[in-house]
Amino acid sequence: MHLSTYRDERILACKELNKIIDKIDDDEIVIVGGDFNVGVTRLGSGRYTFKKQEEYEEYKILGEKLKKLPNTEDTWFSKLGQGCIDTMFYSDKVELLTYKTVDVENRSDHKAIYAEFNI
Repeated sequence: MHLSTYRDERILACKELNKIIDKIDDDEIVIVGGDFNVGVTRLGSGRYTFKKQEEYEEYKILGEKLKKLPNTEDTWFSKLGQGCIDTMFYSDKVELLTYKTVDVENRSDHKAIYAEFNI
């Protein structure tokens, strides 16, 4: 998934995702990954900054329904900022085995997140 670079829109999207998760049977497996843009502020066309925080509202909301991958390594880099804005969330039925941040050798302005789960 890719969340907005506007905080209010990200929070709304996370609340809506929780409503969808509520409709999924508890026995089903849910894994959500992507660019969550937490801490990012859009300055203008193609210009963004990142401000690291102790806690992000978006992650708190999704944490009501899912577990968060405990990654903290920066995944996004730009002239104006960098930060750990990419991650994964997964349901209680899933066991996290391993994860890592992967360098994509300048194919993107993001590093990839790789995770293995026992399902």
